[in-house]
Amino acid sequence: MSDEILFGPLNPCPKCGGKFEALTVGVYTVDRCSTCGGLWLDERELERVLAIDHAALKDQAASVSAAGASSVKKGKCPRCGGTLITLTDLRADAVTDSCSVCYGIFLDVGELDAYDHPQLAGRIGQFLRKLLNRD
Repeated sequence: MSDEILFGPLNPCPKCGGKFEALTVGVYTVDRCSTCGGLWLDERELERVLAIDHAALKDQAASVSAAGASSVKKGKCPRCGGTLITLTDLRADAVTDSCSVCYGIFLDVGELDAYDHPQLAGRIGQFLRKLLNRD
């Protein structure tokens, strides 16, 4: 079922004001800005997309214009109009923008790449061992 049917159409992109387009990734539908290539992922969609082969989504991000991708403006949540807050996701050492109301996530073009580290679990385990002095 389409997100638009469940939630209604998205407001403009919080980064560039562009329009979102629906993209199918496996069995899921995500929203990508047609101008800057940013991704809007509703609550828990990031985990779902990471659990399946999402290489096609990353390939499509490469086709974005450089002009839109260089914008730095951050507006309101495109889903609910809530405030976007900047969070550091320690799983991937990535900075994302998350809605404080609906918990959706906005990823700038290329930020999805930060989640594709095969050694990520090992790095997290190593960090926790150091933190707990269990080296």
